[in-house]
Amino acid sequence: MMRSMHSKTPLYYPLIALFGALGLIGCATHRPLRASFLDVGQGDACVLQLPSGKVCVIDTGGKLTTQNDDMGRRVLLPYLRSQGIQQIDILLLTHPDEDHTGGAETLLKQFPIHTLILNTAEPSPILQTLHTIANERKVSVRYAHAGEWIDFQDGVEMHILAPSPTLFTAKDNNKSLVLQVKYRKTSLLLTGDAEREEEEDLIARKVPLGANLLKVGHHGSHTSTSAEFLTAVHPQIAILSAGKNNRFGHPHPEVVERLSKAHVQTYRTDQHGAITCDSDGESLTCTPYTRLPQ
Repeated sequence: MMRSMHSKTPLYYPLIALFGALGLIGCATHRPLRASFLDVGQGDACVLQLPSGKVCVIDTGGKLTTQNDDMGRRVLLPYLRSQGIQQIDILLLTHPDEDHTGGAETLLKQFPIHTLILNTAEPSPILQTLHTIANERKVSVRYAHAGEWIDFQDGVEMHILAPSPTLFTAKDNNKSLVLQVKYRKTSLLLTGDAEREEEEDLIARKVPLGANLLKVGHHGSHTSTSAEFLTAVHPQIAILSAGKNNRFGHPHPEVVERLSKAHVQTYRTDQHGAITCDSDGESLTCTPYTRLPQ
């Protein structure tokens, strides 16, 4: 079930009893919550496998324009199939930047998806196109607002922390959906491309930010992960998703040093490849897949 603290807007489809409709009520297993941060080069893609067996994909990596390909086809589809996953219950896109949405069209066209969740703060041609494809494929489309939460009814809750309406006029990155995924005593904070302005807004609104794991904002750019924000989150583990030798210089050395000084165990997709993190509800462990020499 997804509850809202905001009134409905004309573009908003309320997420009411979403997971009751998916048949999650009463599900009880001993499987962990698994978050797999996939190596999609200079981009973001995370696959959440819930204790109930349901699957939530957050962002889809980018396109490979020189090869007329994308990370949905290149990385996400093979990974999902290797895991025996037969349906994506939620495909959630934090914001419309191509390095987060580039593989979404492939997934929508080639893989069964129940619900697509978009950011109502960020209308864009890309999201409108995906909305159209979703309608053609009979995929339910929902729009998320800060203050809502999704109860998966298997011990996992996803809180949508941002963006707040005060940031609807901010630049794209600072309108990213920021998500806190809680499983009993453990939590993950997934920040999309949130930069300092959105971090400051979260702190000013006194949003509880504490998390065992932080998916570092904007691929480790120097415009994200301020000292104040890192103190508020106080993570034990950080995930940096960035492309090997990318042209932006991500992650920035200042951010890497800041994480090191805070004694945060840091994993990087540009160095480790995909990183899988498992929570049993009590503690969180991560397993990196170290790249072979190139």
